[in-house]
Amino acid sequence: MRGASCPGRDEPRVTTVLSWLRDRATRQAAGGQAAGPYGCRDVLDPDVLDCLLDVLDPEVGVSVVHLGLVYRAVRSPERIDIDLTLTTRTCPLGGMIVDDARDRLGRRFNDCPAILVRLVWSPAWTPDRITDLGLALLGHPTRALP
Repeated sequence: MRGASCPGRDEPRVTTVLSWLRDRATRQAAGGQAAGPYGCRDVLDPDVLDCLLDVLDPEVGVSVVHLGLVYRAVRSPERIDIDLTLTTRTCPLGGMIVDDARDRLGRRFNDCPAILVRLVWSPAWTPDRITDLGLALLGHPTRALP
């Protein structure tokens, strides 16, 4: 069911988060960071990110998207490629997060023949990647808008 929205999703919130993530990816690409195979480090398909909003880090109960763990989310008719990281390499639940992401993507994009979810460690994750909503959910103050 390509492009279907998850029930109960707060569309304005999703649009705001996706806009913030796209802006960050554009700034990082312009800042001279290493470019990925699609022309910039963070390629983030909005439909894929929308699906990944339901994948939670079980230790903190916040979406991998809001934690800034999704580095790349690319969708084509042939496959979906996801690069995500963890807050630490020693996270014992990494396999569970990867499996959950793969399962949710498979249910949402059931006509896609290949779904690849990879754990990556470069660049290292930092709390700067957490979205404002993620910060709020964690009980931290949000960033001031520029």
